[in-house]
Amino acid sequence: MFGAARSQDPLGYVETPPPRRLSRPRKRLFITLGICLLIVVAVLGGSAWLFLGGSSLSIPVPGGGGPAGFNSPGAPGDKVLLVMGVDVSYDMASGKPGPDPFKGSRTDSMMLVRINPNLKSISMVSIPRDSKVYIANEMGIDKINSAFALGGSDLTVRTVKETFGIPVDNFIVIDPRGVRQMVDALGGVTVYVEKPMKYDDNTAKLHINFTRGYHEMDGKMAEGFVRFRHDALGDIGRIRRQQRFLSAVAQKLKDPWTLTRIPSLVETGSRYVLTDLSMNEMMQLAWFAKDLDWKNVRVATLPGRPSGGPISYWLVDPPAAEQVLDRLILDNPMAAERSVDQIRPLRVGIFFTANQETKVPAMEQAMTKMGFEVVCKLKKNNTATQLIEHTTLVTDRSTYKLRGTYPGLDQARIIYAPIGTTYESNACSGSEDYTLQLGDDFQAARG
Repeated sequence: MFGAARSQDPLGYVETPPPRRLSRPRKRLFITLGICLLIVVAVLGGSAWLFLGGSSLSIPVPGGGGPAGFNSPGAPGDKVLLVMGVDVSYDMASGKPGPDPFKGSRTDSMMLVRINPNLKSISMVSIPRDSKVYIANEMGIDKINSAFALGGSDLTVRTVKETFGIPVDNFIVIDPRGVRQMVDALGGVTVYVEKPMKYDDNTAKLHINFTRGYHEMDGKMAEGFVRFRHDALGDIGRIRRQQRFLSAVAQKLKDPWTLTRIPSLVETGSRYVLTDLSMNEMMQLAWFAKDLDWKNVRVATLPGRPSGGPISYWLVDPPAAEQVLDRLILDNPMAAERSVDQIRPLRVGIFFTANQETKVPAMEQAMTKMGFEVVCKLKKNNTATQLIEHTTLVTDRSTYKLRGTYPGLDQARIIYAPIGTTYESNACSGSEDYTLQLGDDFQAARG
């Protein structure tokens, strides 16, 4: 997978047609929502197509029917997308951003997204911006976020394919300034902040001040939340916050009254996307995503560790990265199931905040009754609720079984992360197949 020959492309890379910005005709603007905000807003894109007839932008009362006689555009093909958010550079003199963010900018975020319509699943793997790689076309060793500045989407796609052996089918580039406008057009989103965040950067126009807990964020607050990386975890912490933000957007889009905001959303979203996907492909993605159960979407961050020395790199861990990419991108999380009979019970570790400690005994009892072994329990502050898969023994069947052991656990976000592959502990014994992180945002479902 790693270290492919630099003089040739083992995956048979073919130059793609020139990318284009999405067209502006109003009857097609709904498609832009299928791509903005890193695929999640595709939920709304599909809803827009369902409820907007032709060029009409009239919105029916939520709960009403769509246009009579409408035919589905069909399911998208099984594919891997490379989704990138470009960095915003501000002119020091004027204090304004550059005229074209898609030219000469570095990528501020990068994510591989696997779409599998047959299994009705989406998996996402974030690639840290400082990952040390060999840039394609003999351009030398650099951080992966420099590839876009050096050669745009073509060079970035080729670099990802040659470095990780991933058959990237299409790319999507997003101007992050659209996050602020899109969130405002949505009417704000509710996001859980797991620890206090405070930072001011006048040059980057970034001012952040969050306390721990739930926050109703407008566009400016959301932009600060997803861009913040000034803590011990740096870019890795920011990636996790971006993933949590996407979940919050998906939840917001389930509100039927969001449909009343579609005209503003489609008008705003059209200005912030560059892609080589065809209109038909984007329509298929939107249609597919609108019915997706987003609580079952898996996310991961490419494993590694920070480097020492004067240049700060993220040094990718090849064996662990191969495990993550094989599970989430190449095979897909629902593609292969093992026998229900395991050689040993699957092991679970539990992190919990002080406010959730009283729930842990009942959870342990329920997990044990269902055949799991709880190997450790540890109090941990500043955590959000999520279920982390660690080993190759876990399957979709065992994960869904574990999430069903206690009311409300089916809402826990699913993360895939081998033990010991980041510089923050994600397990309490080191032998777990799963770690349940029980945060203050956990709400037990009522029976």
